[in-house]
Amino acid sequence: MKKKFIFAATAVIAGVMITGCGSVKPVAQAKGVQVLQLNVCQELQEASPSTRAVGQGTHFKEQTARNIAETQARAAFARALSSKIKTATSEETLGYDLYSGDGASGAAVSDQGAKQNDFAQSIANETISNTVVIKTYRELLPNNQYNVWVCLESQAGVADIAAKVAQKVQQRIPDEEKMKMNFEFDQYRKRVEAELEKNQQ
Repeated sequence: MKKKFIFAATAVIAGVMITGCGSVKPVAQAKGVQVLQLNVCQELQEASPSTRAVGQGTHFKEQTARNIAETQARAAFARALSSKIKTATSEETLGYDLYSGDGASGAAVSDQGAKQNDFAQSIANETISNTVVIKTYRELLPNNQYNVWVCLESQAGVADIAAKVAQKVQQRIPDEEKMKMNFEFDQYRKRVEAELEKNQQ
């Protein structure tokens, strides 16, 4: 009886140690549903989503897995920033925000929507260049592949990111268009900053 108890206790302790090493750890179970816990990289990103992004890569070579994770993180950062740029651009009516009820104009609207997406993504890609990895989380999987998570962070704060975005947008718009749209740099910068701050905790 005593041996059975010791064996059971050892199994429980071993189980706790194994689940404590995973990237997404089960922490509770109720009615067949598992609640999962974030790893340290994901927690860091959620603490400051406007200036951080997380990525994950798996490969038999650790450096390759890390490279994949960094690429994913930068892409995620650019997508998130692009979304904020599109929202700010639409709200400031910078000439990309069109709508119509007829078919002929609808095609033009669709084309303008694609241009807006490309415009925002291009600005975002240029803006996220100043990023560094602030945390790495590594696992060795049962098949001997490395599973690597990284959290990267922009070295610029929210205000600096917004100013850089506004500056790049201003550079892209021809002078005659700026006059037509009555483009106000400071107002647009504040709009981008407000969009970025919506994610801050």
